[in-house]
Amino acid sequence: MIDFFTSKKWLIISPHADDAELGCGGAMSRAVENDIEVHIAVATVKGEWHVRNGVYVSSETRKKELTNAMLEAGTTLHIINKINDNEIFDLCSSSKSKCVSEIDLLIENIKPDIIFIPVPSFHQEHKWVYECSIAATRTTKNVDSPKAVIAYEYPPAGWGDSGSWSQSSGSIYVDISKHIEKKIAILSKHESQMSTLENSLISLDAVRRLASFRGLESGVNYAELFYLLRSKIVY
Repeated sequence: MIDFFTSKKWLIISPHADDAELGCGGAMSRAVENDIEVHIAVATVKGEWHVRNGVYVSSETRKKELTNAMLEAGTTLHIINKINDNEIFDLCSSSKSKCVSEIDLLIENIKPDIIFIPVPSFHQEHKWVYECSIAATRTTKNVDSPKAVIAYEYPPAGWGDSGSWSQSSGSIYVDISKHIEKKIAILSKHESQMSTLENSLISLDAVRRLASFRGLESGVNYAELFYLLRSKIVY
């Protein structure tokens, strides 16, 4: 088993501006503390209507919040698709081959030891990014190919495709007990995305509660759950 925190470089592929932080915020904080170079690649940053409250959040607001979160985290940001508010863009209707090529290029330039990709949740754009990520992390004989490919969850991932993933198939719990407050601090920069409604799935409270539950499953105070998709030991 590869040790997360003895590697040199991580690449985390994130469908939207806050998904990497939701799924990996504690682990990435541990990584940065261990002098690991952490890169976050966000598939799309765009404006959006929040259906339940009818509020529009602009593309520039999302980018500003994301930039502030990355500064708080101490990570390097890459944006694959930055969409202006006057543009019409649907990620799932865009070119998969182009997205795969963009991720290929990031892998070639960064040469990460570990790549983290999102689980394919009920969200269609998460499924789309997962499929692009699987294509981009295909097995090659390149000596610089990653030593491990790992999938991360996020609070709403219990419903839909990822809800049926078997935790006996390579599940990894990472203790983030010393980094839960840092994870909360990073996510608090995404002010427009963190709901204040009771029992909301995307909220600082939900993040803490999910981490507590994963900690209960693994015998620590707070944890994040990952799935090992592929790992290799080389000569």
